[in-house]
Amino acid sequence: MENEWKMDLDIPDIGSLITLLSAALSAAIMGVGNVLYVVLMVTTAYEAKGKEFLLSLINPQANLTFEAQFVLVVGTFLIISAIFFFITMLVSIYETHAISKKERGGRMIIVFVCFAISLFVLILALLYTMSFRYFIY
Repeated sequence: MENEWKMDLDIPDIGSLITLLSAALSAAIMGVGNVLYVVLMVTTAYEAKGKEFLLSLINPQANLTFEAQFVLVVGTFLIISAIFFFITMLVSIYETHAISKKERGGRMIIVFVCFAISLFVLILALLYTMSFRYFIY
């Protein structure tokens, strides 16, 4: 009779679910933003420099101008960052599913390490942009 008031609620860890879902949502938004920025950057350069600029980006033997080097390096960093953001989103959704099914506790460290790597690559792209703008050019 000592456990007559004890209830066994069958609900998952709400705090972990909210944390993982917010990490997935923010990673998705930032990944899409990175991809859109690369598209905007290439489109603007194409409009300003013409078809020859776009062909020089594709040709590996072309003598690249400053703008082409900038678009290639910063665009590559941003795409790598977007890929890591999308990996973060997928891992976060997978861990959310594991928590909701009560298979195991969420491995938050994996999600946060992936998010930190993607933010680090994004910061590298921004530092490279600033160094090109203020120190090289």
